[in-house]
Amino acid sequence: MEEVIHYLEMKNKYYEKFFTISTKFLEETNSDQWDNLSFFVENRERLLNIIRSLDQKIARAFKDSSTTEEEMNSYRETLKKLFDRKKVLGDQIINVDLMLISKIDMMKTQTIKKLKTTLKTHHHIDSFERSSNNKRRRTKDA
Repeated sequence: MEEVIHYLEMKNKYYEKFFTISTKFLEETNSDQWDNLSFFVENRERLLNIIRSLDQKIARAFKDSSTTEEEMNSYRETLKKLFDRKKVLGDQIINVDLMLISKIDMMKTQTIKKLKTTLKTHHHIDSFERSSNNKRRRTKDA
């Protein structure tokens, strides 16, 4: 059971890292800095892979454990604290992710508005150029 506890502690540390990089990236986006988006996504994926790996190790260690009911009772408080910490971290990560999703949606909306404005401007310029070219042709023909 000690091995299971060790892996659960490690898992919480990786959840803390996950929360930290998410919070840091949120702070960057609040300053309109999006340059590290790829780095952020890659690091999160790596951390998720490590957490998945730890889940497998926990399952194997628990399965291989020959802990009696009495021994299990002695670990109950430690396990509860570890699971409670995981829940808190999970809730914090979800809150940061919701803020990030909101920021990304806002950025997407702003980008679409800028693109529409740019397209309108290009359309106006094209119309003006066609009109100017037609006037020049008429002047030459006359």
